[in-house]
Amino acid sequence: MNFLFHSVRWRLQLWHALILMGLIAAVCVLAYRLAADERRERIDRELEAFERAFIRKVWELPSDKPKDGLPPSTEEIRQRFLGIDDASKFPLELRDLFDPAATDRPYLAYWDGEGKVIYRSANAPECLKLPAFPPADVSQQPRTRGQFRELVRVGPRGFRSISGRDVTPDRTALKSLALQITAGGTALWLVGLLGGWWIAGRAIRPIDAISRTASRIAGGNLSERIDIAGADNELSRLSGVLNETFDRLSASIERQREFTADASHELRTPLTVILSEISRGLKRDRSPEEYRDILENCQHAATRMRSLVEALLVLARQDGDPKGAPRSRANLADIAADVVDLLKPLGDERGISIRTELAPAFFLGDSQAISMAAGNLLGNAIRHQAPGGSAVISVFSKDQKAILEVADTGPGIAAEHLPRLFDRFYRVDAARGSDGGHAGLGLAIAKAIVENHHGTIGVESVVGEGSVFRIQLPLADSTVRA
Repeated sequence: MNFLFHSVRWRLQLWHALILMGLIAAVCVLAYRLAADERRERIDRELEAFERAFIRKVWELPSDKPKDGLPPSTEEIRQRFLGIDDASKFPLELRDLFDPAATDRPYLAYWDGEGKVIYRSANAPECLKLPAFPPADVSQQPRTRGQFRELVRVGPRGFRSISGRDVTPDRTALKSLALQITAGGTALWLVGLLGGWWIAGRAIRPIDAISRTASRIAGGNLSERIDIAGADNELSRLSGVLNETFDRLSASIERQREFTADASHELRTPLTVILSEISRGLKRDRSPEEYRDILENCQHAATRMRSLVEALLVLARQDGDPKGAPRSRANLADIAADVVDLLKPLGDERGISIRTELAPAFFLGDSQAISMAAGNLLGNAIRHQAPGGSAVISVFSKDQKAILEVADTGPGIAAEHLPRLFDRFYRVDAARGSDGGHAGLGLAIAKAIVENHHGTIGVESVVGEGSVFRIQLPLADSTVRA
């Protein structure tokens, strides 16, 4: 039972059933009320027409008093009604008034201004009494009294009349109509429920497909995708977003696998060197010089492994939650100047000249992390050039961006390598070799740092002419432009 209340399809069906029931009930009640009002109004019209026909016939009857053009007196009116006793003088549609057994036909009764009965049809019910005066502004008042529908009229000089009839057959007909409307509404509701169940099933079918696909993806089938062909609605757009998410997830997992494999490979090499050197040293006794050579090789391999581990830790921190790092307003030009001071000895050692073109450009972020990114770019520019080359580090602001550029005169990078240049452990054999024990993580670290600062990093390179690496960060408010 709990499943029913937790099922989207059953919830949709329940709301659909309640709303449909309310609408059908309202329509059925309205239809019944309209039918009942129409029948009641028709009865009132029939009674009014019946009484008018009777009055017209009464005044057509012969009278002992000759017509003198004057209105009849009260006594003359009373005598005319008291003298009605011959049914043969009336047409067939009025003769039921003289038949006591015609209780299902219209009846009439009249009272004078003193409240005395001056005419009462033979088929009038025994419970018929002198009616009260209607309101002063009403000359005719319909009413329902028990099983009778009656019209109460007030004439001149206080004369009152009642015309009515038994409405039991009409009520029976209305009950039959109510049953028919109820049966029809119930049938329509049941058909609507079936239609709602079918529509709800079609509505949640894409949700089921999304759920099944997500389950298969969670089970390890990363190539699975939601089929959205031929659909253009909210769920298809959601499916498109989920497919994009699955694509990114699949790509991320694949990159993680590649990263793990590459990291394992990079760590295996120095470990293999260390183990090999230790094994070589343990095979036999050696001279102090040979032991020193073995220890130096182990130290070199361990240093390389420590450098790789530290780089991996930096990447892990950047992939984690870098928002916890302190953020402050910093000048990108000052950071670039510190990086140049730090790496200038390396440039002098390799015969690379370093020039600066620094203009104030302020950003909001972690100055130490941005310093590491800038240092990686300048370090690559120094290491991957032949002696006699040069590197230029520039800082300026443009289009609400704080920009740092590192340009070199190295061999350049072929166009086919540029899309993957910032991938982890990726190396360009011709222009970005793995000399100096570097594992190919510097650009990946720089990219992670910059993207965590909501910035971008890119490269422009021409083979044989050199490369330009560019970092762009959101400019902080009140930046001093050059």
